[in-house]
Amino acid sequence: MGVFLAAAPSLVLADQVRLYSPDGTTSITGELLSFDEDIYILETVIGTVQLSRTMALCEGQACPPAVTGVELSMATTGPETSALLQELLSGFAATQNMTATATDEAGDEDGDENDLENGQTGVQLALVDDATSQQSARAAIMTNPSAAGVAALAAGRIDLYLSATPAAAYAAAGTGLPVQSVERVVALDALVPIVHPSNPVGSISLDSLAQIAAGRIQNWSELGGVDAPIRMVLPPEGSALDLSVAQLILDPNRVRLRGSTERAESEAQAAGAVLGDVNAISVTSLSGRGEAQVLPILQSCGPLAHASAFAIKAEEYPLSHRIYAHTATDRLTPLKAGFLDYISSPDAQDLIETSRYVSQSIATEPVGIQGARMTAAILSANSAEALASIQNFAREVAQADRLSTTFRFTSASSDLDSKSQSDLQRVVSYLTSEAAGGREILVVGFSDDVGRFDLNERLALLRATSVRDALVAASGGAALADRISTSAYGPLAPVGCNDTPKGRESNRRVEVWLR
Repeated sequence: MGVFLAAAPSLVLADQVRLYSPDGTTSITGELLSFDEDIYILETVIGTVQLSRTMALCEGQACPPAVTGVELSMATTGPETSALLQELLSGFAATQNMTATATDEAGDEDGDENDLENGQTGVQLALVDDATSQQSARAAIMTNPSAAGVAALAAGRIDLYLSATPAAAYAAAGTGLPVQSVERVVALDALVPIVHPSNPVGSISLDSLAQIAAGRIQNWSELGGVDAPIRMVLPPEGSALDLSVAQLILDPNRVRLRGSTERAESEAQAAGAVLGDVNAISVTSLSGRGEAQVLPILQSCGPLAHASAFAIKAEEYPLSHRIYAHTATDRLTPLKAGFLDYISSPDAQDLIETSRYVSQSIATEPVGIQGARMTAAILSANSAEALASIQNFAREVAQADRLSTTFRFTSASSDLDSKSQSDLQRVVSYLTSEAAGGREILVVGFSDDVGRFDLNERLALLRATSVRDALVAASGGAALADRISTSAYGPLAPVGCNDTPKGRESNRRVEVWLR
């Protein structure tokens, strides 16, 4: 944690100052012998002490003055995620006895390369110490297209980039993140088809959405609605939301947009267009839907998929996606490291919920609410053996509640993916809390339907065992060992359609139930 201080190199001041930690719990007083814009050298009763400016705040007449350089520089893909970052930064500042205050809503005007980059839009915030009313640090949040944001992170111009694209996708596209980089899941969100609340159409398939975008479906009567032309309004071209629409809706259905596609200038404008026209339809993020009506997804293999908070937390809604924070680990200061720790904390999850995103906090759902899934599983059983296994699963969870956190894996392995690794401690904390009530823990593995049933069942059990071992090995997890049992049901009870890559990915999972 630190301040930006300016003084002549090796400036000799020989006067009393007090250096203290940002949270105020630790301090030391002495004569400030010198400061070289990075290290304080202090003569104290215990001898000469050297402290980095990133570890302490300075109080006293001899303290070098604060300057306006940027201590924490971040970028996002759009205004919605920028607002999320601002909320998180304000929450983090409060934990450090500071207040974050916006100081500049525009691009760089003074040519300072430490401020917003030339031509960029964004906001700058001053982090002000509550006790002294002095500026302790400064942060900048810019809005960058996806490729530009990754390039800025790789070049060291920003410290954090918030995006819906995972590191693996950037690597596959040849857009290089820094070698020493880490991705963290900050929040969850989803694409949702939205219509006017008076539109009588009750659901829509992903294929129909793609066909509307391609101009092949042009009238609501083709979808069971009124005889009226369909007006589709899509997100700004090239935006992160536009890329997600292509990746999750257009590309899997092998369609291209019609040349006359109407584009909104922003997600908010798209939602507004839908509210103003009963015949309009758009695709926005759940967090940006405004007051429009969200249509559930009609799946090819079973029940409707609703964009509920539980389904998004479990990553089972077909258009759910993660919001990642990409950071370079070789440039972390205590301020940056503290902020990264905060965004995964329970306090941050509450802020995420108020920002209309879906947090990673754990919710539970009784098996009765998952009745549509169980019905679909029974109907899909194609043998007496499969039906018997489904009945065993139904008996096993008949009096159980499912946790929203669902563990997933890297492709064709039993290795947890990055989100699941970070979820382990969150799940252990929940299972050892009063909320879990000391109940029995069922760790249940599933797979997609590609390949032989027995091999899929074996892989599902291997993954369930891997999760069980990881939970017990986590801090505080040893107390859970006697409460956990494992089982596996291979491709039975799917939560997604196995005829799509996204559906198969959803089905390769380990669920946690409390009984």
